[in-house]
Amino acid sequence: MIRLRRTCPAALLIFSLFLFETALGASNPWQELTQTIRYRLNPGNLSVGRLDVIQGTTAILSLTDPQISVGATLAVKGNSLPGVPLSLQDNLARIQVTQISGNQARGTILPGSQKIFPGAPLFPLAHNRVYLYSNLTAPQDLPCYLDLTRALQANQIPYAVMHKAQIGAGETPGIRPLIIALEAAGSMLFCRLTDREQNIFYQNRFALGWAPPISHPAGIQFTLTSTSGSASDPEGRSFTQASGPAPGSQPAGKIELKNPYKRLVFADWDQHPGQELVLLNEQWLEIYRLDDQPKLVPLGRFRLPYNDAIPLHLHAGDFNHNGRDELYVTLGRPKTVDNKKDTALYSLIVENQGTKIALLGKDYPYYFRVLELRDGKRVLLAQEMGAFKQYQVPIHWGGFFQGRFSVRNQFRQARDVFSIYNFTLNPFNENQLLIIDEQGNLAGFNAESSEMLVSCDQHFGAFDETIYLQKLAKTVYEGGFSITKTAEIRYAARRFVMRNSYGRQSFLIKKERVVNPGLVDKGIGLIIDDKIKYDQIIGVQWQAGEMRESWRSPRFPRDIVDFGFTQKENQEVMVVLTRNQNGKYALELLN
Repeated sequence: MIRLRRTCPAALLIFSLFLFETALGASNPWQELTQTIRYRLNPGNLSVGRLDVIQGTTAILSLTDPQISVGATLAVKGNSLPGVPLSLQDNLARIQVTQISGNQARGTILPGSQKIFPGAPLFPLAHNRVYLYSNLTAPQDLPCYLDLTRALQANQIPYAVMHKAQIGAGETPGIRPLIIALEAAGSMLFCRLTDREQNIFYQNRFALGWAPPISHPAGIQFTLTSTSGSASDPEGRSFTQASGPAPGSQPAGKIELKNPYKRLVFADWDQHPGQELVLLNEQWLEIYRLDDQPKLVPLGRFRLPYNDAIPLHLHAGDFNHNGRDELYVTLGRPKTVDNKKDTALYSLIVENQGTKIALLGKDYPYYFRVLELRDGKRVLLAQEMGAFKQYQVPIHWGGFFQGRFSVRNQFRQARDVFSIYNFTLNPFNENQLLIIDEQGNLAGFNAESSEMLVSCDQHFGAFDETIYLQKLAKTVYEGGFSITKTAEIRYAARRFVMRNSYGRQSFLIKKERVVNPGLVDKGIGLIIDDKIKYDQIIGVQWQAGEMRESWRSPRFPRDIVDFGFTQKENQEVMVVLTRNQNGKYALELLN
């Protein structure tokens, strides 16, 4: 962790004699500081390329910076502010770089982007880890403090206010936090810009003419301390904790599977102690008890009523309040509409009725999800598919009313979220959401204003395990009139789950291995440049204005398809569904 350490105020005062004193009445006393920050966040504020070609959500780029790599996210700048440098113009869109060849690149235009045109300049996204610390008791009452916050906002510098004596460590290599320390000592105000290694990039002092009340003596330094199992070593502890010493997450067994599967979930399927494992593929729901050896003991299975089912998602919860969990099975079925390939939702609710496994109702035109709220309560959500969109907002509550399933009011906490599966609630703030887009970019948003507040430095890759087709509103002609496109490929979303009981972390799959269904059986495309690709489960937290990795699983040289949580021998266990390059599936246990 990064902690605050006090030094002698006298030492600070002697040190300050070498500082240049600036009058707070100057027209822009914070200009030098903001310029220094912007330089550190984006050295030189220089364009790294331009936008050449746009086709749908695909963009072809010309790059001028050789340091841009695959996975980088670039901002497309506008020119609506006359006389303003390009680096300070509004960001119109974000483009994820997916391929690079020489000085040309291919990228994907990310959701939420505005209309853009060829020739637009490209810039790196600003760094999001700037911290503002002050020893003032009421900094908001000091005009110069307010001027500083306005200057940061005017220069498009995201920052987080530090209220505590520590901030999270464990940044991605190469990404370093910058800390603005604004401290009063007597009638003087000292400001410096530093990092966790004590490098000082800016320092100044200001005469206040009066002594504002302070909460701590001036002279605090930021030092990096390392403890076993701390946030700087997220792989060195159990997934059940996000910080503090704990045993490492180690393999606890592996079960080879005879058949392929797409989803798993743990459910209170019967009224016996413990949870049961449910596996889903294109034909069956299969229920097992996870034995101690470990091995699977079959308890029953349910044949899906469709021969053409596409398994999209699987969740479990007791929402008809009979003491047993129902299974919420999101299924797609291919169809043809106006000579265009399409998919319709035929989702199922499956229940254990003691002597048999049966459907509750027939089928439902919804994506289903069971979501954990900030207080630990679980709720059922439902979302429709749009006519030409993968998800039709808004997201609604679901449940059983007078013995029958129905969809009720809008789930207001995620009113502007595009997908029922791509968000979790931030357990540390009731008005914040973590959202991952289809390209694997994770960010934090204000739930009311939909404003992006912070972004995660990691890229989680595109999750393309299960595909289905959705018709286009208009036929696209890609090769004169000889090659046409009438449908868009859609992908079933990865599991993204927040668990209060596991250190209030959100877990998701980090995908490095590229899935190509036509090559999976041959094991082709998984080794590039003699480097094996790995998948991983990552835990993340968003606190104090920072989204950081809080836990990571061992790296799997196999595809991670899904994962879930249960208890085995009174110990928490994570169960990971994997597939090797030969197309063989397995359950791998971590504790």
